[in-house]
Amino acid sequence: MDSSPAAENMELDALLIAAGKVASPASLRESGSLRMLGDLQLHSLEPGKWLLFKGAKRRDQHPPAGTVLTLSLILGGECYALRTTMGEPLSSPVETGPLVRVSWPTEILERHRAEDLRVASPGLPALDAQVSVGGRLYAAKLLNLSETGIGLGFPQSFPLVLRAHLDVETFLPGGIPFQITGEVRHMEILEGESLPLRVGVVMGSMEGAAREGMRRFIQARRTMLSDMLRKPSDR
Repeated sequence: MDSSPAAENMELDALLIAAGKVASPASLRESGSLRMLGDLQLHSLEPGKWLLFKGAKRRDQHPPAGTVLTLSLILGGECYALRTTMGEPLSSPVETGPLVRVSWPTEILERHRAEDLRVASPGLPALDAQVSVGGRLYAAKLLNLSETGIGLGFPQSFPLVLRAHLDVETFLPGGIPFQITGEVRHMEILEGESLPLRVGVVMGSMEGAAREGMRRFIQARRTMLSDMLRKPSDR
């Protein structure tokens, strides 16, 4: 595989042009910070020069022009983190907020398969969840989430067997309801933990709106965590 700078630039250009054609979901985070602009969509682009994103709110605080940013994009089941810089926002006659402009990205920092990306929450709050098993309801915490499975923590153990089916309800950030049905594939007891019962669940099918909301949540969490996960030498 050709890993020369020219080949990497061609790959990056092709990625961005493809993302523009499908209005890829995106988020922007200032390097070294957990502050982010989320729920964005790629609106338009000029190859080699700039990208424009819609979805920003008027109340959002935008980093000043020239700030180095990490841009996260979801395209074709892949999650990409790209290096870019903030430009001056543009007003839009049709959008409720300004169009966010950034420079043409210069580097692919990370990439993951969306279905393999399991977003845990070290340093970030877990999500409160309600789990129904055999007609009984239990309070739980959603500890991690991917497009194929979730990890749950329960404050106390209760009768549960492998392959059992359960229903999970929670709210993603922004008050977005999220409901899935899944099958228990893993269980363990961690003595001395506040959530001693840990359960791994493989998710069943879900509606398109729920899947899109989940992808946006995963992307937002991944953006917040990417700086923590990258080694200091990589920054």
